[in-house]
Amino acid sequence: MTEKQISKDPGLTVLEDIPKILPVLPLRDNVIFPYMIFPVLVGREQSIRAANFALESSKYIFLSAQKKSNIEEPTKEDIFNEGTIAKIIQILKLPNGLLKILVDGMIQGRIKKYTDRTNFFEAEVEVIIPKEIDKRELNALLRQTTNLFKDYVKVNKAIPPEAINALENIEEPDRKVFYVAANISQTIDVKQKILQQFFPVCYVLWRRTNTHIHHAQ
Repeated sequence: MTEKQISKDPGLTVLEDIPKILPVLPLRDNVIFPYMIFPVLVGREQSIRAANFALESSKYIFLSAQKKSNIEEPTKEDIFNEGTIAKIIQILKLPNGLLKILVDGMIQGRIKKYTDRTNFFEAEVEVIIPKEIDKRELNALLRQTTNLFKDYVKVNKAIPPEAINALENIEEPDRKVFYVAANISQTIDVKQKILQQFFPVCYVLWRRTNTHIHHAQ
């Protein structure tokens, strides 16, 4: 969990700067949420080409998890349509030929259609703006989620207690949700379902966190 951090407010990024056509990077074992800064190890030739293309153009890239992590060479059908539009902020070429890229998750996105490019995955990506829900309902769900996350941290020694303070200092509702989602120990499928909700995601996250706490106890 030490590598998972909350990034700068993506509201500072002008959404119009994000290209409609983006290279797609399939993630084998991770779900990257908005507001996350996270290192991604890139080793497949197709993914290396996608990362290099993004670096040489807008630096924006679409990150989406594979439906099955054991697939070495995924097809378009093996990649979730919902993911996170991110910006590459650093890239390191390793001696073994792999790339280590540091990505800053910006905002949720959805693949509308793939292009005809063949040397790496590329798609038209729709930016997803979280839907607003009733403020009182939202605040109630956020309070429940925060309390459950506190209980979760108490029973999960892998998460430092400071994570609670970090959560309480976050004001934006979606940022709170994604912070909790990034720090709970859940399968890729569960985290993908959280990412796909586009709000009201708090209820889904509350249920998942609550269930996991009871199992841990």
